[in-house]
Amino acid sequence: MLLRALAALAVGAALCAAQPAAAQSVDLPYVNKTQKTLRLAHGVVSGAPYDLGAKRFAELIDAYTRRALQVRVFPSAQLGVEQNTSKDVQLGTLDFTLVAINNATMWYKPLDVMVLPFIFRDRHHVNAVINGPVGQELFENYRKASGVRIVSVFEWGDRGIINKTRAIEKPDDLKGIKIRLPKNAVMLDSYNAIGATTTAIDWGELYAALQQGAADGLEGPPQGMIDMKFTDFLKFYSYVPVFYGVSVVLMNDKAFSAMPKEHQDAILRAGKEAGEYQRWLSTVSHVDGLANLQKIGVKVNVPKLEPFIAAVKPVWDKYKAEIGEEWIKKVVEAK
Repeated sequence: MLLRALAALAVGAALCAAQPAAAQSVDLPYVNKTQKTLRLAHGVVSGAPYDLGAKRFAELIDAYTRRALQVRVFPSAQLGVEQNTSKDVQLGTLDFTLVAINNATMWYKPLDVMVLPFIFRDRHHVNAVINGPVGQELFENYRKASGVRIVSVFEWGDRGIINKTRAIEKPDDLKGIKIRLPKNAVMLDSYNAIGATTTAIDWGELYAALQQGAADGLEGPPQGMIDMKFTDFLKFYSYVPVFYGVSVVLMNDKAFSAMPKEHQDAILRAGKEAGEYQRWLSTVSHVDGLANLQKIGVKVNVPKLEPFIAAVKPVWDKYKAEIGEEWIKKVVEAK
């Protein structure tokens, strides 16, 4: 009996020794605890190229700071329309916002060079500007003037005309058609010059405005019109790329400068890589976008652009002093 009892005790002790120790919290190498959660706002629906680029930006910041910084993305104008979120970033009450560049020019008018009608030859020209010395100088001057730093460059891309009335083959076809434009004087004057009646409506309010007849149409990229469901009631898309939609991720410069150097580097690296990714996504969506419009019953036409280009020449003349002839020359000649 004694031997059996001793054997049972030995087995019990062995079983106890085999049990895992209680889990302890340890600091794992290469992984940081979240020090701060940052918010990024934009006005486009979840799943669109804008949103996918914003999410890639957030993922890369997570990776490059080893989770010390986390970014929450708020799509669909949840935190306000673009001009308001731009001001919130400048005031320091919002960490990041992704906006069309025309909604960021209010503090530095030379930035309007990016929205002059037909200023860009093609996507390669756009990349030469934003990735080259012209873009670097322009964005640095913008930072000094506004207190807001451009940490990434996305795109909305070529912006054609979609409306509910008719196909646009020549400027005269726009007569009597009310086109929604952003609240940017250069853009409004450009569409007035090619014959449209213009109305400025915030992006976040546009779907309802179109439903209610406050506008007959707008300008934008083909796939973007599908993503935003404007094709529910707008059935004519004319590929007249008056503007090339450059977009920017903004951050308050004081907030950026207050961060540790490694976090600054991580944000800039994430911005560069996310921008390249998003612009690639946008390129793919443009290739497919015109075909996708036709598949859902939108009539697509591609008119000759020369009459439209000639019609907007007075806009260049009007704004060359405000923007600066030297900036126009630098952008036009960028290669």
